[in-house]
Amino acid sequence: MSRCAVVTAGRLRTDHIAAVEGRQGAVTVERRCADLAEVVAVARAGWADAALLIGSTEDLTGSLVEELRRAEVTIVVVSDVAGERGRLLRLGVCALPDEVDTDTLLAALRGDLELPEPPAESAESGVDLGAEVRVDGRVVETEAEAAAEAASRDEEDTAADGGTDAASDAPDDVSGPDDEIMSDEEHRSADEHGPGDEPASDDEAVEPGGSQDARPRGVLTVWGAHGSPGRTTLAVNIAAELAAEGSRVLLIDADTVASSAAAHLGLLEESAGLAQACRQAELGRLTPRRLRRCATAVDVAGGRFHLLTGIPRAERWRELREHGLREVLQTARQEYDVAVVDIASPLEQDEELTFDTQAPQRHAAGLTALRCSDRVLAVGAADPVGFTRLVRALEDYGLSVPEAPRPQVVVNQVRREVVGRDPEQHLHQAWRRFGPDRPIDRLLPWDREACDGALRHGRALSEAAPHSTLRDGIAELAGLPSPRPQGLWGRLSEILPGTLSETLSGALPGTRAGGRRRSGRADRRGTVGSGTTSS
Repeated sequence: MSRCAVVTAGRLRTDHIAAVEGRQGAVTVERRCADLAEVVAVARAGWADAALLIGSTEDLTGSLVEELRRAEVTIVVVSDVAGERGRLLRLGVCALPDEVDTDTLLAALRGDLELPEPPAESAESGVDLGAEVRVDGRVVETEAEAAAEAASRDEEDTAADGGTDAASDAPDDVSGPDDEIMSDEEHRSADEHGPGDEPASDDEAVEPGGSQDARPRGVLTVWGAHGSPGRTTLAVNIAAELAAEGSRVLLIDADTVASSAAAHLGLLEESAGLAQACRQAELGRLTPRRLRRCATAVDVAGGRFHLLTGIPRAERWRELREHGLREVLQTARQEYDVAVVDIASPLEQDEELTFDTQAPQRHAAGLTALRCSDRVLAVGAADPVGFTRLVRALEDYGLSVPEAPRPQVVVNQVRREVVGRDPEQHLHQAWRRFGPDRPIDRLLPWDREACDGALRHGRALSEAAPHSTLRDGIAELAGLPSPRPQGLWGRLSEILPGTLSETLSGALPGTRAGGRRRSGRADRRGTVGSGTTSS
């Protein structure tokens, strides 16, 4: 039997270290560490085959678990807290009670013990079975009391505000925005049809020209060259268009350099919903219900989508670690039809050159989103500077993330003033000469008036400029039919002034122009008024 060197930290009532040493077998304790940080350091140095952590393990996150596994270290935890064992089991860690016998412990350290199934989560109360539960900072001793506490507060909040706002009853520190506290089936119905709307019949569920089966699904990441080619504008409006078609959409602002999706939508949001969700994922506690609680529900004309707001300051990039964001995207796949991710342009991975040990990745969020994507849009601007940046960025993309999907090239802000006559033809010619061996997939026009109006009012183009040619291009880019009215009204919308054409078309059946409502935290934090320009 090969030798198994163990490093350990912590202690409970039972002296497990003495029991392991008493067997005098192949499993030996090489070092007793003071804390988890020392255990990780010893594992990085390659001095251990297994790590035995006893007692307090609240600092053991998904990222640390992945790091120890990369060092080929088997992780075994002994804890007398049932809830903590359940959390660690969800992270894939072998967690045993303090009463475990020595033979079982030795088998776990050798990696021969099969992990049990992690405990289920209560669908009604949203708490972990067997966990120590806290409601409003107060410890609730039993699960039954926690469920009763949550149900009682849900009824009070629903009655108080028409069912639109509810306080969080999560068992951990999640201060994210709250939607209506409903069952999963009710929540899905409300998100698909909007507050106060009756579910559409089978004949009305699919609009003409499209089908539910044909709607895009999975993770769509909007990336692009340096500068301001319009990444966030595309991400916000793609989410709005998909939501208007009835898809369940989650917009994730994973830009760790300058997040701005909340500002685009007129939300005074500083809570960093994505950082909250990543924190829950790092602790092994992220569920679809908690993911919804971290998100802000935004109602647009014809539908609703959820938004995970980004970090308000760039120095908080460490909160969006690779493991946490990957789990968020995986949970989003289960809960939503489409997850639209807005990321920053940098893809550098050179931090390892300046560190002797495992280094933090400054742009881990963007790299992780690209690797987990089903579809990637590479956005560049149609001017000499933006066009050159896009060509170079695509070269870096292939070198930095070769495992990511092949991106669709989108050239935005196309206009004659900077390109010349027949800008589409000139751009295609320049691309064939200087660009990579892939065509431009979409050219989007520069509609400055429509974009300025949308920013001024904190709205999507479907509300601020429903007949914009840019909106048409974005809808088609999202795989949806053009929202522009057909026939006489479609031609009039191109001729009449914007306000008059919107007023006339708003009276037509089937048009999606309409008022704006916000729910969740948006109502409590306020919106950017029509007289203020959002940044």
